[in-house]
Amino acid sequence: MKSYLSITKYTILVCTALLITACSKEPVKQPDSEKSQALVLLRGLPTLDTKHSVAIIELDPESAKFGEILQDYELSNLAEPLHHLYYSPTGRLYATGLDINCSLAEIKLVRDLNGAPLIKGHHCLDTQGQVIGEDIMWHTSNGKEYMFVTFMGGGGLDQADGGSVGVFDPQTNDVVKIISARKSQVDAGKPYIMYPHGISAYKDRMVIASTIHPDLKTGVGSTITIIDLNSLSPIETITVEDAKPVGFPSSPVEVLFVRPSIVENVKPGVLVNTMFGFETWYIPFNEADKTFAEPVKIYNGVDEGTGVPLEFYGTKDELFISHAIPGVVKRYKLSSLPELVSSGPDIKAELGAHHMIFYPSSSGRKLIAVQNNLLNLGNQADNDPTDIDFIAKVNDHSLTIHDLTSSKRLKTINFKEKYNKGIENIEALFGSGFIHHH
Repeated sequence: MKSYLSITKYTILVCTALLITACSKEPVKQPDSEKSQALVLLRGLPTLDTKHSVAIIELDPESAKFGEILQDYELSNLAEPLHHLYYSPTGRLYATGLDINCSLAEIKLVRDLNGAPLIKGHHCLDTQGQVIGEDIMWHTSNGKEYMFVTFMGGGGLDQADGGSVGVFDPQTNDVVKIISARKSQVDAGKPYIMYPHGISAYKDRMVIASTIHPDLKTGVGSTITIIDLNSLSPIETITVEDAKPVGFPSSPVEVLFVRPSIVENVKPGVLVNTMFGFETWYIPFNEADKTFAEPVKIYNGVDEGTGVPLEFYGTKDELFISHAIPGVVKRYKLSSLPELVSSGPDIKAELGAHHMIFYPSSSGRKLIAVQNNLLNLGNQADNDPTDIDFIAKVNDHSLTIHDLTSSKRLKTINFKEKYNKGIENIEALFGSGFIHHH
């Protein structure tokens, strides 16, 4: 009996020691190199027999794995690719889409047993028939937070003046309301929503931009529309247009509601990039009576030698604006907004300069990656999905990596040459790379 008890005590002591060791073991630490990994949406090119996908890629120019795809999750059931990636405030990953059967999706991004990032699946959400999702933002209405999504095609591509804003429950992904006001169905002079793309908000006012019909030929917008977030309805449409350097309406694309949470003590107002107007505008906002003043042009691309301004992105002290032609990102002092005061030399990317992320290299060097394409379509000569020459000219299918301090280019990845795909969008892995343009 004594021998049995001794063995039992010994066994218990050993097991206890092992449990203590296991419990006291430090949790798996995520490698610093993960900070330089990014999520990209890739467009398969039919003539090159490739599929649309979501991928994790290494972007540290100091790494031997620079430019390698670490995981490529194929979207084989989609005729058109996912379009833009967004993280919710709670860390859920969403993507808008160009496929009418998957215009909004949630992507399952997790960690495996070793703590490494892993794309495990995607789920196309019910949009109640709204198609061609573009931008997403999370904001409150009457004290409750919602997910707002712009749909450039509204209730169908057959609508010549379509477009809508979907209001979703951020917990269940259920549609709460569809905000729609087609120009052909409202009285003359009343606010309308058409081809909405960019979206931004401050307190109980939301602004959306009217860009272009998703078929790229039916119509082009020239306005922004204000939505009252108390009633979830449009209350004003403002024309933002001057010259027509390429003969099209101005096509406002992205908007940024400059507000105190971005720039301390700033007077709120809206910045607007006009894709075909080549301009950036500012619309002052009177917070006391919630009115918007006449738009003021603050940047003229024709004079400056740039065209097709697209995105607004920000770090803690700079604003970055991408210009697809000639492929540059201009940088400004955030503290000087709404005045555009240069904060450094232009970042010279490639034709189609568009989305971007900010991240460190393994040695701590501050970097910016710029995705260079407008819609990432092809051209007629290659029998790719479009024969629109203008679009084809601003699709370089590349990422350029630059030193953030000097703007100097360090590396380039051409996805068409390396992977037979185009790059549709880029986001920081787990959403840690920047303050988004909303």
